[in-house]
Amino acid sequence: MRALYLAAVEEKAGKTSLAVGLARACAARGLAVAYRKPVGWASTYRQGRQFDRDAEVVAKALGLAEPPEELVPVLAGETPRAWRPPEGAWDRILVVKEIPADLLLLEGRQWLGRGLLSGLSDPATAGRLSAPVLLVARYRGEPTVDRLLAALRLLGGEAELLGAVLNEVSPDTELAEVRGYVVPFLEERGVPVLGVLPFERRLRTVRVGTVVEELGAELLVTGDPEAEVERFLVGAMGGEAALRYLRRIPGQLGVVTGGDRTDIQAASLSSPRVRVLILTGGLRPEQSIVTRAAEQGVTVALTPQDTMTVAEAAEGLLGRLPLSGARQLALVDQLVQEGMDLDRLLELLG
Repeated sequence: MRALYLAAVEEKAGKTSLAVGLARACAARGLAVAYRKPVGWASTYRQGRQFDRDAEVVAKALGLAEPPEELVPVLAGETPRAWRPPEGAWDRILVVKEIPADLLLLEGRQWLGRGLLSGLSDPATAGRLSAPVLLVARYRGEPTVDRLLAALRLLGGEAELLGAVLNEVSPDTELAEVRGYVVPFLEERGVPVLGVLPFERRLRTVRVGTVVEELGAELLVTGDPEAEVERFLVGAMGGEAALRYLRRIPGQLGVVTGGDRTDIQAASLSSPRVRVLILTGGLRPEQSIVTRAAEQGVTVALTPQDTMTVAEAAEGLLGRLPLSGARQLALVDQLVQEGMDLDRLLELLG
């Protein structure tokens, strides 16, 4: 069995989407593919138990028979302050080596250095599992190259590097630079670049229903829970300024503003691209806003938290739960097919 460990050089680099895309591409070649996330993060609760949501995303996307909790042997939140591995952690992690498969895809932690204090870092886990590491990075110019070179040093002698994938490369402004300069530079320094994936905004959407559920918001107006949001705007300016801003910003929008900001709420409902209005501070809107939103099919939800806290939480949902339907899975398949050198990857795996 061959094993491959996906590790990110920063948070939200796109490991989960890449894991799904690689699994589907390899399965299409006739390989039996298994997936595990050796050390997960207790990001939420399910039936009173800590739960890693990434595992659920992958399980649904790949149609795996195992329940999501079986895909994550260890949850980092199992111990107070998570400074030490839970009892029996390594025994549970090392069991994944016995999974019958042609290829075992292993997803790492939030980023490569997470877990150095507890001893459950990606380099340590990949090394113990004898799985070469594929580094995943969002391309942001020179800092990305620095992060990859720093990650190479962080791996040290604990784990073997297989290569790197540059994700979210702008096809309009960055692709020529990446292919003409960055890729040769990294290759010369011992970092095989096995994929260059263009930025795809449609993979960074989140369903309105998911937003309401994740925020624990009270639903005041039920719009379309399947509608997708591409970005969130914080309504803190005046109504006229908000309207001008909404007209300039592209994509499907969610607006986060105070429940007492009737001017911004009205301006938001003037935009046909606003899909959800999230009101903060526990302040209920005027009835005219509720009536107008219901007529236009715009979801309105109410939360007790302050505007910035809610806005940060909503923004954090973008790209974290990307694989919610057949259209997005098709996009992932296309990106991997066109951007990954799968032949070289499998050859390097041996």
